[in-house]
Amino acid sequence: MAVAIDPQLAKSLGLHLAIVIVLIFGADFSSTPEMVSVSQESEGKAPIEAVAIDQQQLNNRVQQMQQERDNARAAEEKRIRDLERRAQQAERNRAEEEARLKRVAAEKRQADEEAQRSRAAAADAKRQQEQEAAKAREAEQARIAKEQERKKAEEAAKAAEQKRKAEQEAAEKAAAERARQAAEAKERAEQERAMQEQLAKEAQARSAARARQAATEVQRYTALIRDAVQRNLLVDESMRGRSCRINIRLASNGFVTNVGVINGDKTVCDAAVRAVNRAGTLPVSPDPDVYNQLKDINLTVSPEF
Repeated sequence: MAVAIDPQLAKSLGLHLAIVIVLIFGADFSSTPEMVSVSQESEGKAPIEAVAIDQQQLNNRVQQMQQERDNARAAEEKRIRDLERRAQQAERNRAEEEARLKRVAAEKRQADEEAQRSRAAAADAKRQQEQEAAKAREAEQARIAKEQERKKAEEAAKAAEQKRKAEQEAAEKAAAERARQAAEAKERAEQERAMQEQLAKEAQARSAARARQAATEVQRYTALIRDAVQRNLLVDESMRGRSCRINIRLASNGFVTNVGVINGDKTVCDAAVRAVNRAGTLPVSPDPDVYNQLKDINLTVSPEF
């Protein structure tokens, strides 16, 4: 049932209710509560209409709002606890991560130091190994050089021995060759002497034979020349028993180059000169030795009847 409330009372009640709600919820409402609607017109206007409020409904609503506030506070507290827990966990995680990073950094420094020591040790070992290798190479080179010198000395000694043997063999061969050549030279000298003697004998025999042949040829060609002159000689009874000695000079082909009178009957001599000139060319031998004896010949001409 509606109750008529004095406007001033209603206004005071509404203000107190609003204050209670603000105090309860701290001005933070999760849902809009049902409120009593109070309308008031400006001063000098119509009177405020009274709002009927069910007390039980208001109490229920106030309890509901209190429960919601408690729930919201519990949720907020839980959220704050969760945030604190997460913050603590994050702090623990950060501390653990920082500790892990410190451990990692320490391990890295230790590893770097160990790696540096290892590198230094490896460098020292490498240097030592290189020094030992250099010493080994030097020793090997010295050994090789010594071995080469030994081989060179052996080769030089061997070459010297071979040279000595070769020179000895060459000297022996040269001596044998000289002896052989001397023997051959002596034999050749003997053969040459015998040959020269034989050649001299043969030459002498040939010379004698040639001389005989040349003499024969001279006689023959002299007879041929005389016959040619006699054939061209014109004679008469006044020349009977008379003669003339003439000189005839011949070219290598038998051509008469000159004819002269040595002595004798003038008539016979004139006839003989004419006979030679009439012949013009007289027989000559192709043998130089024979020609040399006949190229300047003295001939006696006696007319034949």
